[in-house]
Amino acid sequence: MAGSMTVGYVPGGFDMLHIGHLNILTSSRERCDRLIAGVATDEALIAMKGRAPVVPFEERLALVAALRCVDRAVADVGQDKRIAWRRHHFDVLFKGDDWKDTPKGDQLEAEMAEIGARVVYLPYTPTTSSTILRGYLTKALRIA
Repeated sequence: MAGSMTVGYVPGGFDMLHIGHLNILTSSRERCDRLIAGVATDEALIAMKGRAPVVPFEERLALVAALRCVDRAVADVGQDKRIAWRRHHFDVLFKGDDWKDTPKGDQLEAEMAEIGARVVYLPYTPTTSSTILRGYLTKALRIA
């Protein structure tokens, strides 16, 4: 029955696609019937993180869309996920547990509660992140 299908949403920068991204996407897909990945635009990442991504938006969107665990990849335009919800109507938003019990996580939970969606935290992969990879690239470029 179509009305009982659970739609999940995973927002992220997905810069330099890595195992942490794959882990949250596959874990999210196991917990919903349909998974939408919100790929932050370059402008949104600059506004949220103060720096541009290494991989341009269109390429990050294509990479995430090609993953079989993702049913649809869409542009995510900002920090307020109520905007994403208005565009894509999801039931649950998945986020890494590094957000749990933080001011950003509390705000996200409150905003999702306003629209009737819930937040589910999944294990963050601490061994690999875009920040770590960016550090390696910066170091390698200095050496070269």
